[in-house]
Amino acid sequence: MWEQLAKWARFETNRLILRPFVYQDGKDFFDIMSDEDNTTFLHPAIDCLELCRQVMVEGFMRQPLGIWAIEEKNCGRMIGSIRLENIKAKSGQAEIGYFLHREFWQQGLGTEALEGLVFLAFNQLGLRQLFIKTHVENKASQALAQKLGFQLLRQYKGSDRHSHRVRTFNDYVLSKTDYDLIKKKEG
Repeated sequence: MWEQLAKWARFETNRLILRPFVYQDGKDFFDIMSDEDNTTFLHPAIDCLELCRQVMVEGFMRQPLGIWAIEEKNCGRMIGSIRLENIKAKSGQAEIGYFLHREFWQQGLGTEALEGLVFLAFNQLGLRQLFIKTHVENKASQALAQKLGFQLLRQYKGSDRHSHRVRTFNDYVLSKTDYDLIKKKEG
């Protein structure tokens, strides 16, 4: 699994390059993380460029396998991130997390990035089940998951990992079997 993740550290879709983070992404990362609209479901906005670079290096560059910066091909900017988290290689399961700069919302780029990663996860990495966890208020993320065939697995209350407040979450799941059926119907 880890060798395959290394092999696919960079891949492309029609409009995106999914690649490892580089230090030069710091300004673009700051543009995302300093805007409260972008970080509502992540953590409090970060208003210091140096602190933001530290977060990027520690959280996105230190152990890079399974973490991709999303670069929009036309403008060449890093506009978000998508990652595999809580990877359980033996059972073939992983959770997907993502965020996108609000300037690029409603353009199908989140869908394109998620479609690319789901294809990669099932067809190259050998995963059998993917999960997406959303805050119950995050309707856009839920709509994106459902658009790709993820089904609501459960709703529950839990501690938010950043604010440590009790929040309500929705977990979505997509199996390789269901993914293959969806793709077969699409034809």
